[in-house]
Amino acid sequence: MAKFSVYEDGIDNLFDIDFDEIAAEGLEEAAPILEKCLKDSARLSVEHEGDSEMVNSIKANKPKKAKNGAWIVHVGPKGASTTKMYRAKKTGRKYPVSNALKAIWKEYGIEGHQAPRPFITRATNQAKDAVYKTLQEVFDRKVEKDGSE
Repeated sequence: MAKFSVYEDGIDNLFDIDFDEIAAEGLEEAAPILEKCLKDSARLSVEHEGDSEMVNSIKANKPKKAKNGAWIVHVGPKGASTTKMYRAKKTGRKYPVSNALKAIWKEYGIEGHQAPRPFITRATNQAKDAVYKTLQEVFDRKVEKDGSE
């Protein structure tokens, strides 16, 4: 949700702070905000009991640094359903449906069966200002702390 780009070399020399530490802490504090908004928005899209399991499975992972240097955190449904099963056409075997797949069905619908009931965009728009504010607060707190030493 937050993007910070600088095109000049030597930004590390401008500040005596660790940007990785700021990014990790900022995402750790901001992820619960998005998680709550996503759960609230998904609850509005749920029409029957089987989907409430998907709503309750929405969790935030720990922030991690990607290979390209960007910090990311995943917030979304985890695990598989205990109530909904998928039957393979060829073998006839039953497999549990993942909660992520249920979220995709909810977001985009199933052609001819289920109309889309989007909730992800609504949740991200709802959380955007609070997440930006939290990230800015963490940045300000870290810069003031390191600058006062």
